[in-house]
Amino acid sequence: MKKILFADLDDTLFQSHRKMSPAQDWRPLAFLSDGSAISYANPQQQAMLELFMREMTVIPVTARNHDAYRRVDISFQAEAIINYGGIILNADGQPDPIWQAASAAKAEASQADLQRWTDALLAESERLGLDLRIRLIRDFDIPFYVVAKSSSGNDAAVAVAAEFCLREREAGHLPDLYIHINSNNLALIPRWLDKRHAVDNLRQRYAEAGHQVLSFGMGDSLVDLNFIGACDYMIVPAASQIAALRLRGEA
Repeated sequence: MKKILFADLDDTLFQSHRKMSPAQDWRPLAFLSDGSAISYANPQQQAMLELFMREMTVIPVTARNHDAYRRVDISFQAEAIINYGGIILNADGQPDPIWQAASAAKAEASQADLQRWTDALLAESERLGLDLRIRLIRDFDIPFYVVAKSSSGNDAAVAVAAEFCLREREAGHLPDLYIHINSNNLALIPRWLDKRHAVDNLRQRYAEAGHQVLSFGMGDSLVDLNFIGACDYMIVPAASQIAALRLRGEA
């Protein structure tokens, strides 16, 4: 039986040093464009990753774009899902052309909406003096989603921006989309863009290739619930948004 783990990356297989200061035995696994380490795996995560890589086919499922994904130092051997499911990389590292074309067609309809959200967030951030870096994420010349982060790690500023987005969406002032916030990350995602769609596609591909599949989904944030719920088993880190909000009801 083919055992596949569909795994989120950030705050699942590793976490940024902003959230937890790395000790000497922590392994750097993700890097900035200048080559400096930004995210680390602690010894437990290292042992977990070694186990998974030995026993399963591990397929990353991440919001990272292609450039950021290539700065992850893990030797994945199969496909990869990036841009919240907008791009599937085949095992050779090249984008699947059929999936890419389908995403490009869907993105054409949502591009104007994403630009409106980008402009509105920029204006609100400037009005309130929020320390936010707001970007419309494009990859392979496809506009996928909007992200806002605080350059200084000010989660409160991101929360203020998220509240603005929720008010504007509910009032109908701006187009409907999915609003995801987790700590220092605010993402505005078109409804068509979903990690689960890409996971479902790959599971179907393996089945059509004659494999009987046992699938595991692993993720930390609420936006991951769709794809991990599509798998046979769900794995959730204890220190995660899912555990805090859905399992322990801390919010």
